[in-house]
Amino acid sequence: MECGLTICIPFQLCFEVFFTDARFQRFRILRMKPFFAAMLLAILMPAGILSIEPEELHPDRFPEVPDGNHIYRNLDRSTGTLGLVTVIGHIPASPDRVYAALTNPALNDELFPKLKDNELIRKEGQLHYYRSVLDFPWPAEDRWSLNQTRFYPELKGLRWKRTDGTIKVNEGAWRLFPSHQGTLMIYQVRFDPGLALVPKWLVNYGMEKEAPEIIHSLRRYFKKHPE
Repeated sequence: MECGLTICIPFQLCFEVFFTDARFQRFRILRMKPFFAAMLLAILMPAGILSIEPEELHPDRFPEVPDGNHIYRNLDRSTGTLGLVTVIGHIPASPDRVYAALTNPALNDELFPKLKDNELIRKEGQLHYYRSVLDFPWPAEDRWSLNQTRFYPELKGLRWKRTDGTIKVNEGAWRLFPSHQGTLMIYQVRFDPGLALVPKWLVNYGMEKEAPEIIHSLRRYFKKHPE
């Protein structure tokens, strides 16, 4: 069974900093009211923001393609206060093996330890709907999103978009390319957990700093499981 796993899990780590750093203790954590299921996603997203699609993720579209162990990361705030994060890096395995790992639910715990649950709710043609629950640090409660997910095996890619849940924004895509080091992975994401009084600058900071963790996780996995 394929796993419609979204690559937002590392970003919740920034909120551990928020809750444990004494500089931020003046903020109170308020509980956010659940979103109504009928609320349109366009209402939740700032005007002018375009969806993220695997077809758009190509090395020629970015100013830098890293080499070696370097990871390219960029935070683009031009679309509004909630930035778009891009991460590019190499993984020492073939695109087929990396794609298989990313879509294998048996590897969730190893690759995405902060993901508490990722349940397939239904299928509608090529669209898969997964309910993903993220483990947030105390005092925040765990948060979830229902993600409309589409697999692109011919591109070695995946795209997801939040349609419901206590997570406010969760949208992204990734794509894999063959490279001299094995696989070049490109992914982009927007993510906002919807925690009251957590400023957008902190959300952006966490995304920019923690987004490369997925590439680190894959590198560790394939170091333990070489061909």
